[in-house]
Amino acid sequence: MNELIVLNDQEVAELVSFDENLRLIEQAFADYNRGESYVLPVIREKIKKHNGFFGIKSGYLENQEVLGFKAGGFWADNKDKGLPNHQSAMMLFDPSTGQPIAVVAANFVTQIRTAAIGAIGCKYLARPESRVLALIGAGHQGRNQLEASLKVLPAIKEVWVYDVFQASAEKVVAELQNEKYSIRVAESAEQACSAADVIVTATSSFQAIVMNDWIKPGTHINAIGTDTRGKQELDPLIFGRAAVFVDNLEQCCYLGECQHAVDAGIISRQSIRAELGELINQSKPGRTSPDEITIFDTTGVAIQDLATAGYALQEAKKRGIGTIIKL
Repeated sequence: MNELIVLNDQEVAELVSFDENLRLIEQAFADYNRGESYVLPVIREKIKKHNGFFGIKSGYLENQEVLGFKAGGFWADNKDKGLPNHQSAMMLFDPSTGQPIAVVAANFVTQIRTAAIGAIGCKYLARPESRVLALIGAGHQGRNQLEASLKVLPAIKEVWVYDVFQASAEKVVAELQNEKYSIRVAESAEQACSAADVIVTATSSFQAIVMNDWIKPGTHINAIGTDTRGKQELDPLIFGRAAVFVDNLEQCCYLGECQHAVDAGIISRQSIRAELGELINQSKPGRTSPDEITIFDTTGVAIQDLATAGYALQEAKKRGIGTIIKL
């Protein structure tokens, strides 16, 4: 009789630290670039009746022997119901037999792996001496991105936070006051971005929020929020001035922030400088000068979820954590 381990979000949070996840995600992208893991085609569709987006991301990590998928998405009306907008769960399988071995709640998985990849984008592409950071979008993911970015950008001394809902920005500012840096609410996205060395966008917008004229030479932009056809955070003209990097080329050109610049003919797949794994493995260059504008477009790749959930399952077995179900 096959046994299935079930892990809830709280248990995953106990099992996976941010620092460990940062290491796992870097390793996953390095392996992927070497052809040692596989990403299968993404499903991402709108559920019009309930104002939601449902998707499936799946793959296989050969070195870690993790096979499975994450299913879930974004429900815009959940905030009114007292629920997180992002909802997802994962199913893991034994790669040698195909038998299901685990169900892992994936809201925390999504939260920590997205924060980690944002930090990695800043680590490899932002100028180390960057002092001013602008956060556009102060929801749960925005806050996570800000905290993660600050871990790898120790020279940051000034943070501006903008959200279309000012109360959300005020909440983040109040909760993240710190003697190491000043943090303030911006009255507009322009005010936040104009002086920024690093800009992090983490919204669910369907129109550009960050405009080309606001971006000064040397700025790094982490484009986090766009992961669906039609979503948009950046003026496509910024791409014409920037070196562009992506987590996954095909996903970003179809689902990510790159979609608008590609569709407008401003950039092409061939003009995108590198995927993240190529940066980590140093097979392609990152930033080439202090004045270069860089963009990191991330849509979220299955290997991030699998690396995180696979590690959580491994640790759960060691510590005797989780609920076992016999199938």
